[in-house]
Amino acid sequence: MQEARDVFPTSFLLDDQQRRLILSWSDGHEGIYSWERLRRACPCAICAGEGGAPGRLQRRQHLTTEETTLVNLEPVGRYGLTPIWEDGHRTGIFTFEKLRQLCECPQCRASDK
Repeated sequence: MQEARDVFPTSFLLDDQQRRLILSWSDGHEGIYSWERLRRACPCAICAGEGGAPGRLQRRQHLTTEETTLVNLEPVGRYGLTPIWEDGHRTGIFTFEKLRQLCECPQCRASDK
């Protein structure tokens, strides 16, 4: 069995129709991530907040289409990915570990119960 730190994304698909990201992982897992949930989970200081102050997204109930449209992913070293959003936002770095935790595939949803 591979350890979590040895697992990494091998390819991705932006599913425009269902507004989701599909990540293929080196261990054979296929992760599914809704674009809105991924944007709301952005770990950057602007979105998530810092120093006890809430982030911009924490105070908003609704996000715009531009804020939740994923246009690309960029690798960050050997540990993460940065989503590039249609509104120009690109400062959130999602570690591979965090992406696995956010997975919304049926298998992962079932194990969360």
